[in-house]
Amino acid sequence: MVVARTVLNYFGPGDAVLDNKVASEDRDHFYRLEEEGLLSSEEEDATVSRGKTWRIHYWFLKKSRIRAASEGGEAAPSEGADAVYRQISDDAWNRSSGASRARPPAR
Repeated sequence: MVVARTVLNYFGPGDAVLDNKVASEDRDHFYRLEEEGLLSSEEEDATVSRGKTWRIHYWFLKKSRIRAASEGGEAAPSEGADAVYRQISDDAWNRSSGASRARPPAR
């Protein structure tokens, strides 16, 4: 809930925000949300006085992806990331499954 409120405070009714407006601790949340597929980032180069180039970074909300996730549609990538572990049988997780353990070499 805290992350959602933070994002809403930055974006408001819009769908883009300049990166230099984002506090460093909040930027960590933005990177995580980007990994989840809920935000994206882009950059553009702008020429300023005397031919100097500045790189401007933007964050964008992926509104359709957020809507789908909130409606129970398409799941965020991390929600399904542990599926591979659920497919492994309980016996595979048991370290004492009867297999002989190799002894360390004698010194």
